[in-house]
Amino acid sequence: MEIFGTDGIRFLVSKNSQGEELKYSPELIFKIAKATSRVIEKGNYVVVWDTRKSSLPIVSIFSGVLVSQNFNVGLAGILPTPAASLICRTLKYNGAFSISASHNPPEFNGIKFFNNEGLKLDQKTEKEIEKFFLELENEKRNEAENSYQIGQLHQDYEFYKSIYKSFILNLFPKNMLKGLNIVLDCSNGSTSNVAPEIFGELGAKVKTIGANPDGENINLGSGTENPQNALSEDGDFKIIFDGDGDRVLIGDSKGNLYDGDHLISILAKSMMEKGEIRWGIVGTILSNMALEKFAKENKLNFARVDVGDRNIAYKMKEVGANLGGEESGHIILYDIVPTGDGIISALKVFEYVIKKEKDLKELAIEKFYQAKGKIKISKKKDLKSEEFRNVWKIKEEVEKSGGRVVVRYSGTEPVIRVMVEHENKGKADEIKDKIEEELKRIFTNNEQSK
Repeated sequence: MEIFGTDGIRFLVSKNSQGEELKYSPELIFKIAKATSRVIEKGNYVVVWDTRKSSLPIVSIFSGVLVSQNFNVGLAGILPTPAASLICRTLKYNGAFSISASHNPPEFNGIKFFNNEGLKLDQKTEKEIEKFFLELENEKRNEAENSYQIGQLHQDYEFYKSIYKSFILNLFPKNMLKGLNIVLDCSNGSTSNVAPEIFGELGAKVKTIGANPDGENINLGSGTENPQNALSEDGDFKIIFDGDGDRVLIGDSKGNLYDGDHLISILAKSMMEKGEIRWGIVGTILSNMALEKFAKENKLNFARVDVGDRNIAYKMKEVGANLGGEESGHIILYDIVPTGDGIISALKVFEYVIKKEKDLKELAIEKFYQAKGKIKISKKKDLKSEEFRNVWKIKEEVEKSGGRVVVRYSGTEPVIRVMVEHENKGKADEIKDKIEEELKRIFTNNEQSK
């Protein structure tokens, strides 16, 4: 049994099952925390969380178990996930946690884990936690081990928030955004109480949407999963975050949307001009071919890894790169923080846009067309099995003609995703539809055979 996905652990906090996903219970959190306490080193840790109504109960159980096992835990309140990484590095803590399901709907939640470098846990450490978790699952009793040394639990929301805010504000010139009208879409999530303050203190005239979290509206009708609301607003720029603030998309005054691949190309130009870029760009299997072409034209290396900012960060560490990310809006500026931070990424883009006095459209790459789709599933099947032979035959034919096809399971929700990239839009859409029909047939047969 695997409990870790592409970005920590995700589980469903709802009576309505959508498949094989992990289901929330207090016992689940207890076991995850207890297993974690057996693997990571004792010391000081910080916990941030998002605006889901399930987050605080999870924080209470998870932190309580750690403290009972002689860990010191600081509660930082509702802050973006990257704040956990940044605070951990700044205060030289042993690690950090974020209670969040990122861009997923409010009925999901999860736990993200960071080590003392501010990096997501490596797969080896995740496997060790999974091993102990499964041992606990098989035990008849799941009591906390006797401990005569109890750690400290302290809560200081303003202190931790000030560390995050100050760090970001010190990266940029005072009043850098003066004269700009900026719309912030906070996805009713973790950036709601910090992004408007940061952009305002840098001189922008700020309008917020999706900044009224009620515990049940995170990512609903707003944020990176639903950018149209922000794009329809009046403003020089529209900054669109996901629920936990590790992703960002940017819209311009004309309603055009710029994703992670666009923004990475702009940041690469900025870093090349300053002589700051090292090695090249680390992308993913979903990165647009135009970004790879841009890298090669500028004599930069380009690497593709599996989806997820953890995979990107570790590849960046391996090759010594300081720029990477994915089209979903995860962008890693490794020299600043080794995980995606939507606020920092957006501000770094603006720093260059303001300097060049050009529109985003003039600075960003022009992407090849990508047709995307997804199908809900209740159970995964082996993609290498004979059932998928027609899918891979289509993929092979497309790639012979210069296109690309990616078919993969989501690591955070019960869906299978399809991406077809081709210079001909109509052809890409046609192929995507063909693959989706084939997948529907495969998974429908699976349901009917039960």
